[in-house]
Amino acid sequence: MDIWLEQLLTSVTATLWYYLLIVAIATAEGIALVGLVVPGSVLCVTIGAIAAAGHADFMLTCACAAVGAFIGDLISYVLGSRLGPRLVHSFFPQRHKPLLKRAQIFFAAHGGKSLFLARFFGPLRGLVPFVAGSVHFPIHNLVGYSAIAALLWGLSYPGLGYLGIRSWQQLPGLHSLETLLSLGTLVGVVVLIIYFRHKKNR
Repeated sequence: MDIWLEQLLTSVTATLWYYLLIVAIATAEGIALVGLVVPGSVLCVTIGAIAAAGHADFMLTCACAAVGAFIGDLISYVLGSRLGPRLVHSFFPQRHKPLLKRAQIFFAAHGGKSLFLARFFGPLRGLVPFVAGSVHFPIHNLVGYSAIAALLWGLSYPGLGYLGIRSWQQLPGLHSLETLLSLGTLVGVVVLIIYFRHKKNR
């Protein structure tokens, strides 16, 4: 089983499509509304674990996650600037409107800094750039804040999975691929649980 899994991972992660998928996942999580249902952070932790197991390039993985995060912010900004009020009234589910209001308050309180902070603030991740676009916040300012936030996010989330697996590898009896991937998935699930608990308590 271990050999079969290793061969499958090697065949998948050796392709360009694997890295494009990372970009797509990170992008989706940064888009308003879409990001509320895409567990991109959890998946980025898992891909860090896959890199730690030797089946992907870690720095390329981080770079793809960062690029996707930045693209997601830009898409949300454009949606906000072009369709802001119309999108809110026509498509925004009623249950998410309090969260949008929270994003508006957050942006009003912190200005450009909110674009950096929201990247690490779960439910607000895709909504704050959307709000910035709806109030026509200067895009050159958004690019600066979002680029730095995307870079740090792209390093930290895969890095969590990578360092977690590397630490476990130092323990005896934990070198099998299945064990390492199971641990990586466990780390991802823990992040997901924390995310939803935080979201529920907000």
